[in-house]
Amino acid sequence: MPSHMNFDARKTSLDSDASRESLAAKERTFECRVYYEDTDCMSVVYHANYLKYLERARSEYVEERLSSVADYHNSGFFFMVHKMEIAFHAPARLGDSLMIRTWIENTTRYRVVVRQIITKKGEPRDYLVTATVTLVTVNPSGELMPVPAEFHSL
Repeated sequence: MPSHMNFDARKTSLDSDASRESLAAKERTFECRVYYEDTDCMSVVYHANYLKYLERARSEYVEERLSSVADYHNSGFFFMVHKMEIAFHAPARLGDSLMIRTWIENTTRYRVVVRQIITKKGEPRDYLVTATVTLVTVNPSGELMPVPAEFHSL
C-alpha cells in the first residue's frame, strides 16, 4: 500500500477528538511561510523544498522536547536520514503560511520513525504533504550507534 494511503486511512482517526488530544500531547507544530525563493515558475513550491521544511520542523521538535541538535552533535550523536516516504497531495503556493505537524511514531534500538504532515494554516484537514522519515544515529566516524535513550520516551 503506498505511504499516502496510510495517511489517508489515518486521517479520519487522527481527526477524531480523542485521537487529536492524544496526538497533540506527542506532536509539535512548526509554522513557516512560502517565499519566492521556494517556488518554481508557476509560484508553487518546488518539490525538494518541502524536505527543507520537514527538516526544520524535526529540528524544532527535538529542540523543544529534548535538546538542540547541536548539543547532540557535541555529544557525538549525528542523525542521518535512512529512509523517507513522501506523498505530495496538493501544492503550496507563494505567500502561503504552512503548518508542519511532527511526532515520533516509534523507536527501535537504532531507528527513530518520525511522521510529518504539512497543511496550510487554517486548513488542517487538507494535507499538502505527508511524510514518514526514518532516522538513524551515527558517531563522528559514521558508525551506527544506538538511539539516545530519551528518544524512546517520546
